[in-house]
Amino acid sequence: MDRISNLTDDLLLKIVSSLPTKHVVATMLLSNRWKSIWTMLPKLDFDYGSDLEPSQYGKFIKYVDRSLVLNRAPVLETLKFKVGPYCSSEDLVTWIRIGMVRHFRELEISERTVNYDSKIVLPKSLYTYAKPEVLKLIYVSVLDVPDDYCFPSLKTLLHLVCVTYGTDASYRKILSSCPVLEEFVLDKTENCFFMTSFSVDMPALQRLSIRDRCDTSVHDRDGGVHTVVINAPSLKYLNFVDFCGDLCLSGNMPEVVVANVDVIYESAPKLLECLSSSVKRLSLYLSKTTFTHRFGFDHLLHLVLCGGTPQWWDLMVWLLETSPKLQVLKICSASNDGTCGILSIDEWGEPRSVPECLMFHLHTFKCEYFEIRDDETKLVEYILENARLLKTACITVENWNSEIERSDKIDELVSIRRASSSCQLTLNGEKLVQ
Repeated sequence: MDRISNLTDDLLLKIVSSLPTKHVVATMLLSNRWKSIWTMLPKLDFDYGSDLEPSQYGKFIKYVDRSLVLNRAPVLETLKFKVGPYCSSEDLVTWIRIGMVRHFRELEISERTVNYDSKIVLPKSLYTYAKPEVLKLIYVSVLDVPDDYCFPSLKTLLHLVCVTYGTDASYRKILSSCPVLEEFVLDKTENCFFMTSFSVDMPALQRLSIRDRCDTSVHDRDGGVHTVVINAPSLKYLNFVDFCGDLCLSGNMPEVVVANVDVIYESAPKLLECLSSSVKRLSLYLSKTTFTHRFGFDHLLHLVLCGGTPQWWDLMVWLLETSPKLQVLKICSASNDGTCGILSIDEWGEPRSVPECLMFHLHTFKCEYFEIRDDETKLVEYILENARLLKTACITVENWNSEIERSDKIDELVSIRRASSSCQLTLNGEKLVQ
């Protein structure tokens, strides 16, 4: 303890800033040296706690009030509030106003108890504050966004997770009032976001994550109409998970380098075509793989493809044929536990000619949740026999029925001819020697 107490204030603050505020406050009991350290914290994280009784909420209010009033940090960088069902919007108004006076840069507000009719409403004073760089809203309500609202400094990050809006206009005003925003996370899960159609039109945006697993009953209320409009010409990273409906794209995304796409609808080619001219790392989880036209992925180097969905092998063949520079190919099961399998019996069909990527560029092949069926072995066999520069081939099997089955499969894999003499084949991390 004496050795820690001899550290400088700056170093002590750096150590304790990663702890919840209530734990840092408790350190003032350790020694006289620590009594004032907690008042210099640049980050305050107030967590109501899931086990507090209603009668304890008054103590929580006093604890937050005291911590904010006594804080003497030159700049109060971060304010986080995880509130319970007894917190009122009036309490938050007071706390946020104090934070605004202290020039906070990051604000996070979330409700610990999921409540779709959330009573936590953002204070209007927040919309006049021009200095936040990071804003995270989780399970709160956004109502009556003023027309002159603007966050000119909100550049680093905007999280809207299961947020409810008074009107569609409130959502649009938030995005249009962040002219320099570079990262945006939108989570529409759990029926908290009732707009079936929405848009992201942000010219400076570089990272975008959209997650929508909406209830189909909510989706059907609007006659099954569901559109997503993305116009982000500066985008570099896209994570798009949509289990709700159709997709309509406006504009383009010519700069995307990394993309994860997990969708259920038939219009996936619209999205993939927007990515095809620039994407280098692509993860695809498509439940429907019907394509009416083809386009190439000239810059694609790393591909993760989910198997097990109808006609997915046709998608894989197409991607091999249209990705001439592909270096890494990973095939995984449709389910995380490997129960779905990768192929259906007798459905694997080889490309008509050996793709260029297999002849000149592919150096890593991974096949996860392999179920040791004959058709899956055919896929592995095809890659090993045609990838001339392959350095690593990793096969993962979730379960073996017996040791004999394992031994037989090892013998089968080892006997496959390899186009690359330097290829290292492993099964569940175990090196297989040819």
